[in-house]
Amino acid sequence: MLVYYLLLVGSLAVGIPLCRLKHGKGVYCALAGAALFLTAALRNEVGYDYNLYASWFLNYRARMTSILGGYKQEKGFLIPMKFVSEVTDNYQVMFVIIAAIISTAVMLFIYFYCEKPYLGVFCFLSFGAFFNSMNFMRQMIAATIVLYAIQYIKKKQYLRFLVFVLLASAFHVSALIMVVFYFLVQIKMNWISLGVYSGVLVLYFIFSESILGVITRYFYTGYKPGSNVEISKGTVPIYAILFTLVFVAAFLLRKRLVKSDSFNNVFLNCMFFACFFELMGLKHGVVSRLSIYFLIPAVTVLVPKTLTALMEWCKEKFTKDRVKQMTAKAVALAVFITFCTGMYSYMIFNNYNGVYPYKTVISERGSDDAEQ
Repeated sequence: MLVYYLLLVGSLAVGIPLCRLKHGKGVYCALAGAALFLTAALRNEVGYDYNLYASWFLNYRARMTSILGGYKQEKGFLIPMKFVSEVTDNYQVMFVIIAAIISTAVMLFIYFYCEKPYLGVFCFLSFGAFFNSMNFMRQMIAATIVLYAIQYIKKKQYLRFLVFVLLASAFHVSALIMVVFYFLVQIKMNWISLGVYSGVLVLYFIFSESILGVITRYFYTGYKPGSNVEISKGTVPIYAILFTLVFVAAFLLRKRLVKSDSFNNVFLNCMFFACFFELMGLKHGVVSRLSIYFLIPAVTVLVPKTLTALMEWCKEKFTKDRVKQMTAKAVALAVFITFCTGMYSYMIFNNYNGVYPYKTVISERGSDDAEQ
């Protein structure tokens, strides 16, 4: 547990003073990336999917390359891991490689898109995105590839966006949903669009069994309604509620956000769809995993910008009274930090995605040596 809180506290304690220096932003992103990488790379049996991936790796090593075509894992993941398994039988190497890919991709994104990287890292941790990276690893790699397709939304270059999406689908086929969401995230987020999406959500709750029945007839057949616990049961509502509260705050400040940068509308849509799929997951848990494609840009870019917009509102609201202005800013900042820290703590204490307790390969090896 201590390592998780060191990451959270360190993201601000190191980031705030360091990012004020001339080249501090780059140095901070490198240090934060290294911390995230080491935490994920050195873990042992942390994350519900850890042992599953380990068994896949050993299976790849034991099987002939010619028969791997029948495996269900996407080839963008399977083929490189098969190659690695031919070099070593230590499956921890696979987790090191995955951690390197994800931490590097996320920190580069934060470096280029987040004005205050320490807030981006703080939110990446607080909203559970880092915990997701230690569990839904193929999908998380796909999500980090999609991150770099966002620039082509801004440039209105759909074909280049599509290339990145297709590449992402080589790691997790669910990334193909972004083919449609290229258009949806550009729709102006307002009360009308919010009303339409709410209607879609109601229809989903009514007809979800039939909809998923059709989808799983062709993709992920093991997730047919009634055949799998992830599809037959929903997620606990607390995460959907917390994410929705953040979206509401951003939505109320949308005019200010869009005025400062029109592209913030895309990030606002990302926050909405992260909430949208979390809400869908209340009925069928597996659907909430689609929120991963929107969560990283939403929390690392939009949430820090929302906090900045809130601070600006406080400044304008109490222009003539500096004491009230400073008090309002302090209260807003305290609420933000308390909210994020509380959500992070809730996830840890409730073993979100199997991340608690945290163990490392070093400590486990040491205990094994002691027993011998």
